[in-house]
Amino acid sequence: MKILLIALTETYESLLPALEEKNHQYKLITQHSCPGKNIYYGGPNTVEWVKEEIRKYSPDLVINNMAGLLLPKSDSYTYFGNTEESSRLEMNKWETRQTVKSLGFDFIFPEVVAECNLDEMTHFPYTTYLKSKGNDTFCQAWKVTPDTDLNYHNHALQHDNQIKCPAYVERAVDFEVEGYCQFRINNGTYNFTSVLGIYGDGGGYKQLVGTTDWKKDTYLADLAPEHHKAVTEKCGEWLEYAATLGGNYEGNIGTGITSDSEVYWFEHNSRQSMYAEFVGDADSWIDSFTKNTDENFWEFPHGESLRTQIGQ
Repeated sequence: MKILLIALTETYESLLPALEEKNHQYKLITQHSCPGKNIYYGGPNTVEWVKEEIRKYSPDLVINNMAGLLLPKSDSYTYFGNTEESSRLEMNKWETRQTVKSLGFDFIFPEVVAECNLDEMTHFPYTTYLKSKGNDTFCQAWKVTPDTDLNYHNHALQHDNQIKCPAYVERAVDFEVEGYCQFRINNGTYNFTSVLGIYGDGGGYKQLVGTTDWKKDTYLADLAPEHHKAVTEKCGEWLEYAATLGGNYEGNIGTGITSDSEVYWFEHNSRQSMYAEFVGDADSWIDSFTKNTDENFWEFPHGESLRTQIGQ
């Protein structure tokens, strides 16, 4: 087949040799393929650019791993990706947080200590996490420590066109390990594909503005049985709901697990994780977007090997 892949860098690169082994042709589009357009967050101009790339390449299959890039389905090719509703689970963090709470899912939540514009963060005497409320160029969690240079921080998160982005601030919470649940959703069902613990001072939820080497202080390992049970039960209940929103995609849920196995809600990501290594058969992976299977095709290095593999 001719396959068009759309993903952030460090996501599908390790998949490409497996596709070649099966004699597939492929083209990979990343956030660096479209200068002047933010392909991850979509938007009309970006969508039109991607549609033109699809037209020129004429693929049999399009796999879109950009959560904010909403593309129409077509009779000309098979399409795997998010629906508008499943995309919002990642791109509208505030809305998703409120949904998790209002529907009564059994998570605990970090305290919201402020609501502000993204580039107007004020000082707190403790560590906080700043998140945009909606689909925005800076749609992620930013760690803000008490000694953060807020002038630099706020300047770094300013839009060039001076658009103000509503945001909220969560107080940092104490937990024993970050629970990281990878999953696959298709045909209204879900499967866990991997459940791991993230240990150390790095981690996707602990990122500083301007930091490029946060991964060096992170390692992954299996969770203790009681922690594994707690996080899969709670995330499984949530994923039953998320699967009703449609889509054929891989994703992950970030949580914090306390010593007594309570689970903090952090975020839902409607895309395959970065920095994982593809393992397995490429055709089986393609089939997994339509089949009910818990086969895992992505492997994170465990323990100290994580630091070596990502070049730290």
